[in-house]
Amino acid sequence: MTRSELYQFKHGDKQWFFTSARKAITHNNITYYPVRGLSRGNIEDADIDKCEVELTFPHPYPLFNDADDSFTQVFLNKIYLESVYFTLIELDAGESLVQFKGRVTQPEFDDRDNTMTLICSTAESFMRRKILTRKFQRTCMNNIYDKFCGLDFNEWSFDVTVTAINGLDVTFAVNPTQVKDEEGNLVFERIPVLDELGQPVLDGLGNPTFEDGDPVMEIKSYAPGWLNRGVLKKDGVFTFIVGNDVNGSIRLYRQHIDLKVGGVVRVAPGCDQSLKMCHEKFNNHKRFGGHPNIPTENPLETQLIK
Repeated sequence: MTRSELYQFKHGDKQWFFTSARKAITHNNITYYPVRGLSRGNIEDADIDKCEVELTFPHPYPLFNDADDSFTQVFLNKIYLESVYFTLIELDAGESLVQFKGRVTQPEFDDRDNTMTLICSTAESFMRRKILTRKFQRTCMNNIYDKFCGLDFNEWSFDVTVTAINGLDVTFAVNPTQVKDEEGNLVFERIPVLDELGQPVLDGLGNPTFEDGDPVMEIKSYAPGWLNRGVLKKDGVFTFIVGNDVNGSIRLYRQHIDLKVGGVVRVAPGCDQSLKMCHEKFNNHKRFGGHPNIPTENPLETQLIK
């Protein structure tokens, strides 16, 4: 068997598998599909802080996975919240070796040469970057649903069915959800337990006993603006919600990949980073990361210090 290179890509829950070989290759029960014209540059590792490689794909070219998800479409819009991870594997005589592992940091399209170039970097290039981590400001610097915010996305989000798409405007219908009691427990229909004669079975106090039946469902309503600055999630990828109008209509920051009419997605409310909304909307003021009481004037310049 000749030496071959295998290319793995992952974006949220979606994965793509390609090879620069002339025929499809199956390795570890995964089929890698050939892409005519796929090539890469040398792996540049001049210093410990930077290691990159450039991948070149023909464009336009049908790059799909087994679920018919378009690989090229991922890079036609700004990637938000989620990255595209890349692994390069060398296969030689049945032995495999991982040559590179990182993520796509920059896509480039060349209409003259009809190519799509992906610049990939390893984790070291990010770990060595000097970035601003925490800021001293009035508003909260946390991103909603991150580890600093502490809110659980699954608890605050809910399922909706997409009914119409017009550019970045998406209309939806809220899906039924199971009712919860005041303590947060799921509510079911109460069905009386009967004995062989059809008589109610009593407990030790002489009261009828019941068992859980079908779940009690409801369709909740949400006020306009509830989803402002929130997020939409589908297939493990998040997209920022710019605004939320009446009658189940939202506007997205960018086009979400493979969002279709009739599809079920999860949406969650957003926050304007203020202490007021953090407290009144989410009751999460103990995790508020801003400093609302910063003085408007420098006391060292406007007050006499004795």
